[in-house]
Amino acid sequence: VMRSLTWPRSRSLLVRPDNHGQVSERMTLTADTTLYLHYEESSPEFTMKCTVGGEALGAAAVLERFAHAYSKQTGSPLAPGGLHLRNSRGAAIACGALLPCGLSNGADLFVSVEGPPTADAAPQAAAPAPPAVTAAAPPAASSGPARVTAKEGSAIASSQARMGEHSYYYSVGKAGDPERPPVPQPQRTCVERVAAGAPEATISSFSFEDTDALVKLHIPLAGAGSLPAGAIRCDVRHRSFDLRVTTAGRLLRLHVPLLHEEVEPARCALKTRAGKLLLVLAKAEAKQWFELRKSKGVGDTEFLKLVPDSGETRTIIV
Repeated sequence: VMRSLTWPRSRSLLVRPDNHGQVSERMTLTADTTLYLHYEESSPEFTMKCTVGGEALGAAAVLERFAHAYSKQTGSPLAPGGLHLRNSRGAAIACGALLPCGLSNGADLFVSVEGPPTADAAPQAAAPAPPAVTAAAPPAASSGPARVTAKEGSAIASSQARMGEHSYYYSVGKAGDPERPPVPQPQRTCVERVAAGAPEATISSFSFEDTDALVKLHIPLAGAGSLPAGAIRCDVRHRSFDLRVTTAGRLLRLHVPLLHEEVEPARCALKTRAGKLLLVLAKAEAKQWFELRKSKGVGDTEFLKLVPDSGETRTIIV
């Protein structure tokens, strides 16, 4: 006897009794889900597209596939045994979880490693390293909860020292622990004011990446990670953006008054990377972008109705 039960979110549960009368369950998916796995902890950075269709995929199997693709594409070995998976909010995804595990189509996942990839890393890693986060015992005179700190020499402490405030683990150990001084951060000076009439240069070199849910702009900029706080500013509207960078007494600007399609300013982000800026535009609708700027096509009667730089502005300052 076989019967099919309908589940929400386009899922079905197949119930099949075996020879002993026991029931086994198998989760199947009726629609493909596309996920994007990113590795951005160190150079070279890498992104892999993963389509989950038919039966669900285990997170461990996806990480093993990612490590193989990373090594093949970049030539740098990456041990799958030390990889971890997190969603866009930073929540960890267990290795035994079945993807897409409720994630929406086009969702971004981030791959982290216990330590930076090394030349002698092997695909079959030995016993896993000790946990990088340890709970420090509270003082005898205190009855409060234990503080979570970054253990010296751990991957978390290494990430904090290497990436500073851009480290995913930046806040670990920053709760005022008197026994462990905070990780030294680079000193940032005040933003240099650009005098009126200072030279303004247009940013003309950038790469454009289109995904199902996002549009990413990779903008080369030497010394991007060492600019003072507030030196980078971007005004984002529902169909335009104006990026301004103050550096060396001049103003660098990338202004697109009319994007190819609408975006959601509240979900857009601006990040600094080694030698570049990363501007992430969240699409309002999952449509393909053939170009960054909107241009008038043949017979396009709606183009003249579009107003450049219109709508409410959300300002992102880095």
